[in-house]
Amino acid sequence: MTLDELKRLFKKQIPAAYESLKEAEAMPKGEVKRYKISAAIEVIEMAQEVLASCWDELKFKDELILVHRLENVPRERTAMIFFDYVNTEPTRAIKNLKALENLAYKRLLKLLNDQEIRLEDVSNTSQQSMADRLKAREQRMKG
Repeated sequence: MTLDELKRLFKKQIPAAYESLKEAEAMPKGEVKRYKISAAIEVIEMAQEVLASCWDELKFKDELILVHRLENVPRERTAMIFFDYVNTEPTRAIKNLKALENLAYKRLLKLLNDQEIRLEDVSNTSQQSMADRLKAREQRMKG
C-alpha cells in the first residue's frame, strides 16, 4: 500500500462509506440497500485491519488521530484534544491537526512496510530451509 492509497482510504473512502451507510439507512429494504451497507462495511473493516496490524507499534497520538479518522469523528472534535486554542483559532488548529495526521499516515505506512519486509524475510528463510532439507534428502537417497 502506498502513502497515497493510505491517505485516500482514511480521507476519502471512510467518510464516503459512512455517508453511504447514512443513505442506506433511509432506503427501503432491498438489494441496493444490502449492497451499499456491505460495501461500506468492507471499506471500514479494511481500515480497521490496517490499524489492527500495527496497533501495538503506533504512538498514542497517532492511534488517536487514526481511530478518529476511522470512526469519522469531525476534525474539530479531534483538534480539541490536541490544541487549547481550537476555540479561538479553529483554522490554525485544524491546519496543525492535518499536519499531525499526515505524520501519522507516514508512520503507519512505515510500520506496514516494515511488517511486509519481516514477512518476506520469514518467507525467504523458510523457503531456503525447505530447499536445504530437500537437498539433504536427495543426498541421503543417493548416498
